[in-house]
Amino acid sequence: MKKGWKWTIAVVGVLLAALGYLAGPEILAAYRNGFFDQERKKQYEGTTADNLRRLHTALMLYHDSEGQFPYAAGWMDAIENRLQTNDLLKGEGEKKLHRPEFASDPTKYGFAMNDQAGAKYKDDLPKSLILVFASKGTERNAHGDPTTAMSGMAITLDGKLEKSH
Repeated sequence: MKKGWKWTIAVVGVLLAALGYLAGPEILAAYRNGFFDQERKKQYEGTTADNLRRLHTALMLYHDSEGQFPYAAGWMDAIENRLQTNDLLKGEGEKKLHRPEFASDPTKYGFAMNDQAGAKYKDDLPKSLILVFASKGTERNAHGDPTTAMSGMAITLDGKLEKSH
């Protein structure tokens, strides 16, 4: 009985040594490259253009899942959960709803959705239609006509950034 026990330990030891010899360099390289590090969450900082791109992406994700854009009067409420990504600290996705110049005042947003896109299917709209724009109004869920309410940049349905003239 004692002899079999010793052999078992010897065989397991040899197998572990062989595994360490074969896989050791890969495990060491993975460790050095941070593979075993915990994921680091970050705070969000973006420009107006960055935020417009992210709002566009969130609106397109909403459209893909719901079959139409959200109603303009509640568009921010509808897409907010699509702005939080796994690399951000909790609640940081909400910052994408604000223009950077309003970062110090969480009650000001500065983006609006085009009323013409509200509750519409994207293929029923021209690709050059302004979807979201930096607006004169700063309230949450702002919406309207970009020809009268736009103040700065905008993003079109096909994802192109435009500046107001």
